[in-house]
Amino acid sequence: MDPPWPEYGGGKIVRGAQSHYRLCRNRDEVLEAILSCPQMAEIAADSHCFIWATNNFIPDGLWIMTKLGFTYKTNVVWCKPKIGIGQYFRGQHELLLFGVQGKGMDESVYSGARDIASVIHADYVRGPSGKAIHSAKPEAFTELVTRRSKGPYLELFARRQAPVADWVCWGPDSGLVPGEDHLRDDGPLFDDGTEPSEG
Repeated sequence: MDPPWPEYGGGKIVRGAQSHYRLCRNRDEVLEAILSCPQMAEIAADSHCFIWATNNFIPDGLWIMTKLGFTYKTNVVWCKPKIGIGQYFRGQHELLLFGVQGKGMDESVYSGARDIASVIHADYVRGPSGKAIHSAKPEAFTELVTRRSKGPYLELFARRQAPVADWVCWGPDSGLVPGEDHLRDDGPLFDDGTEPSEG
């Protein structure tokens, strides 16, 4: 899942996620939106959870993972090709938090692959104009999830259509839209015409 964290940019030029799609106000709203997804009731007792978290929201991502009944285990790093924004350090990576519920290595969910790296170097996903699509994640991460975990798959806050069989996308551009009362109404749900920032 790729939650719409309240990632606001400062300065004269609006660079935060709010210029690309609606944001939740806080982690409680993110959790409420997640729980409003009907497919959440179908999550298997033994399952894996992947949560994208920008640097400002790593503690919130871990909190949500715990609230959903998962135990944090490790993370994967997306190393981006270009330096982004930041106060103390200018970001050039994003973390994908990984957790398990029940028996995370049960053969019903764990693929058994032992050669999956924790770092992926990948370019931004680009639209028809060649510009990077804000917050879109490289195909390498779909491959990582399907190599690590057996399906079926549920992608929350999706900004795309289902990439493979047994994959349900729930979100603004998937055809299944989360309850918009959980989201800020101060921007479009998605915009593919700008360069990426932290997200």
